[in-house]
Amino acid sequence: MKKIVLIAALVVAFAAQPVWAAEKAKAKGTCYSPAAIEAEEGIRYVTDLMIVSSVCRDTVYAEFRLRNKDTITGYQKALIAHHHGTAGFDRWNTALANQAAQKEGGNQQICQQQAALLQQAKGFDSKGFRAYAAAKAAANTQVVKCGK
Repeated sequence: MKKIVLIAALVVAFAAQPVWAAEKAKAKGTCYSPAAIEAEEGIRYVTDLMIVSSVCRDTVYAEFRLRNKDTITGYQKALIAHHHGTAGFDRWNTALANQAAQKEGGNQQICQQQAALLQQAKGFDSKGFRAYAAAKAAANTQVVKCGK
């Protein structure tokens, strides 16, 4: 009987763990609002595009930034708030760029592998870019979302 009670207690504890994790993340400020998730997805896209465009010596990144300047600025502001200031955002953004650069590795083969990214970016206006980032945010199950 003691084993059954112990097993039941463990099941209850494990079931409640996501709630505890979310509350802990919320208290620490590490949970993400829907706007912060969308902003992060948008900035991740911009960073990947920057690295690929640079390696491939393509002008897509510069053209994309010009077309989507206001959206990118809005995403940056949302993440500055999420990371509690410019310094926190800059640390996160630098780490993100370093990860992306290491992933791509300066390999010219990446140009062929990422041709779809470059083509997609050519067609994104602000509305399309925001829709893309919002869809990626909705599908993101890796971050702790802030609850009510």
